[in-house]
Amino acid sequence: MFCPICGALSFPDSKNNIKCPDYKCGYEGPLSGPDGKGGKFIDPMSGEEIDLTNATAKNATKSLKHLTEVVEEEVARGTLRIGDYICPNPKCQKNRVYVWMQQTRSSDEPETKMCTCESCGKKWREYQ
Repeated sequence: MFCPICGALSFPDSKNNIKCPDYKCGYEGPLSGPDGKGGKFIDPMSGEEIDLTNATAKNATKSLKHLTEVVEEEVARGTLRIGDYICPNPKCQKNRVYVWMQQTRSSDEPETKMCTCESCGKKWREYQ
């Protein structure tokens, strides 16, 4: 929601009152503003008038656990490419290779292809 006085982004509490984050404005009160007309908004696309005074805020937050989880090495092996690469191990020579990109040099240089053979586990790099 926006402050009815200055237009700063504000968040209503459970009673639909807002506190403007702009310290110069300092408005505290209902979303409709001191004159009661600040809660009306006309949608420029449809021309429809929307009443913002009935808006409510939710205090529920989403879990951010997925940002801190560590992916197991077996899951994060890369993309399995079949037939695009051949294992350099002379005893293996299979064509099923996991490939992923990793920035190993400075940022103005291309990424390095990291490869791992599915059969023997041999690891090697390809530079661009």
